[in-house]
Amino acid sequence: MPAPPAAGLRPQDPQYRRALLALGATGVAAFAMVYVVQPLLPLVSAELGVGATRASLLVSASTLGIAVAVLPLARLSERVGRGRTMVLGLAGAVVAGVVAALAPTFALMLLARAVQGAAMAAVPAAALAWVAENVASGWVTRVAGLYVAGTTVGGMGGRVLGGVVADVTTWRAAMLVVALAGAGLTAAAALLLPRSSRAPTRAGHQPRTDDDGARVARIRVYLLGGLGMAMFVGVYNVIGYRTHAPPFLLGTGLGSMFYLSYLAGTATSSLAGRLERRAGLRTTALTGLAACAAGVALTVPNSLVLVWLGLAVVAAGFFMVHAVASAASARLSPRPSDGSGTDTLAYYAGSSVGGVLLGQAWEVGAWGGTAVAAVAIIAVAGAVAAGLPRGGRRSR
Repeated sequence: MPAPPAAGLRPQDPQYRRALLALGATGVAAFAMVYVVQPLLPLVSAELGVGATRASLLVSASTLGIAVAVLPLARLSERVGRGRTMVLGLAGAVVAGVVAALAPTFALMLLARAVQGAAMAAVPAAALAWVAENVASGWVTRVAGLYVAGTTVGGMGGRVLGGVVADVTTWRAAMLVVALAGAGLTAAAALLLPRSSRAPTRAGHQPRTDDDGARVARIRVYLLGGLGMAMFVGVYNVIGYRTHAPPFLLGTGLGSMFYLSYLAGTATSSLAGRLERRAGLRTTALTGLAACAAGVALTVPNSLVLVWLGLAVVAAGFFMVHAVASAASARLSPRPSDGSGTDTLAYYAGSSVGGVLLGQAWEVGAWGGTAVAAVAIIAVAGAVAAGLPRGGRRSR
């Protein structure tokens, strides 16, 4: 596969579409494997005798594995290549996913999920850095948004496919099916992704200068990503318990249909780059957070329609924030891999904490307690976003 042009890929370049497809495949594969267990948590609780907080560790173990491994893998990707790092990491995640599906005890399953997360860290560690290095500057946010759209499809698809398969067979079979689907997507990404146009950089090399304004903006972007993810994963962890409980009493298959609300996030993440170009980073982030708060409020009444609509609004707002924050983390950093890697660390550290925190809120105050905790996290994220620069571009 030839390398992208030195000036970076643009929509008119033949390899642009191949890059989009490859990045989309990596995002779908990784996030389907991360989140397949979310709709299965009530089944795991029932079969293995663990509560909501402990069962949620199956999600948090993977996201914590991503947070721990992402920075070392980001540096490794500079030496061995972004594309190779992503493909090898996904292959390792597939193997660990199969082990998790077959693990005889909860403890072994938890360990396999942590290893799977560490392997999957290769995708967020290298994907956005690959975009920053190989796509023309005017199109970086748009391509990053489309990659994030692929992650929403993966997150939604893994949950829905897992829930449907579990209803027909078992929750272990659901995990196995999603791992095997990830293997096919990994092979597709390996064939489609263009070779990087830049040679691996030496450790310590600083291709860009840095300044105080960019550093402060990066810290805010990292906090924004972590807080947003804490709210989002916590809400989606607990929604399965709510739809299983009175007054809804839905099965796993029907309950997993609520994850189709992710489609709203797929749309907004792919459009977030356009909005940022017009309104700026700060306005786009605050708009997304306001949507998240409105969505949480909609889920409070005992109405299946309002719960589904509320989740769709939460997804739309969160992925708008996630898309622009992810692109800004690489754009504002002197080393794109460090910027996207640190953003991913914050993002999944937030996920690990938020999943447990909102699980505890559910056990203490049911959905009302969960909603209050989610809105409190959104409010803190809003305070962080209010201090972002309007445009989010690097100071010259």
